[in-house]
Amino acid sequence: MSLWNARRDDAFRTSCPVCGNKLIGDLEKGEQVCPTCGYVTYAPADQGPEWKAMDLEEKNKRVRVGSPTTLALHDLGLTTEISRSMRDSHGRYLDPAMRATVEKMRKWQSRTRTINSEERGLSNVLSKIGELCQSLNLPDNVAETAALIYRNSARMKVAKSKSILGMTAATVYLACRKCGVSRTLKEVARAAGMEKGTVARYFRLVLKEVEKEYVPPPSVEKYISKLVNTAKIDPRVEHLALTLSSKTSESKISSGKAPAGLAAAYVYLSSVMIGARLPQREVAEFAEVTEVTVRNRCREILDNFVIRMEFGPAK
Repeated sequence: MSLWNARRDDAFRTSCPVCGNKLIGDLEKGEQVCPTCGYVTYAPADQGPEWKAMDLEEKNKRVRVGSPTTLALHDLGLTTEISRSMRDSHGRYLDPAMRATVEKMRKWQSRTRTINSEERGLSNVLSKIGELCQSLNLPDNVAETAALIYRNSARMKVAKSKSILGMTAATVYLACRKCGVSRTLKEVARAAGMEKGTVARYFRLVLKEVEKEYVPPPSVEKYISKLVNTAKIDPRVEHLALTLSSKTSESKISSGKAPAGLAAAYVYLSSVMIGARLPQREVAEFAEVTEVTVRNRCREILDNFVIRMEFGPAK
């Protein structure tokens, strides 16, 4: 066999040509190696599809597999779901008789996806987690993390006889903290339609019984960026606020303080320093803290640090 043919064949090889054992991948070197005889392929095996697509539309037409498994669905997304479009593979509408048959099949398919009360309960909670994450515009990794937290809670019997909405809000808030997404407890509670104290109680329960370790909230820097984007503030304010936060990060003023209040204080001080002078009330409203909190955090920063601004020569 020529070298060219060997390289071409190795690109599609999954077993060793010498001893017949299964090849394993070496991600660092981009090679495939036989663990038995040590044979090394010339090129890694191509595990992708045999077709090519020029754009997303063509890819969606050619693809023959479904979406990857997801913890956000009770069955991990492995069961079949019949579409409501009522069209065939060529895009033509189904005739009335076939439409009635497909509708009946879809109804029974949805019923058989949950075969017992435990699966029905899990499906109900995971759907509410998805709705809450969607209303808060959270990324998919937060929804996946929240689903995993609830699955662990259900497995450890922590979620038994507990409020579905309370567990939903608590797991979503904990997932936000684990993924570093800046969402306050008040935001999650408001989106879930619950009292902040109730969600906090469920959050402490899940944190104590399931996670068993402290999960820190997102950093002050993330809250600063979120506050500036929400309030549409001058980017210079954000840059100065981030600088102040980094310069004072080693102090004890942030110990035991909510990051949202500190972020509001840094943004307000930065706006005053560059002459933007944002109203303290508006900064507090966008940060969802009180004006008293903003004033107290500003006073603590100014009492512990001397802030100087240096201006270069005018050009």
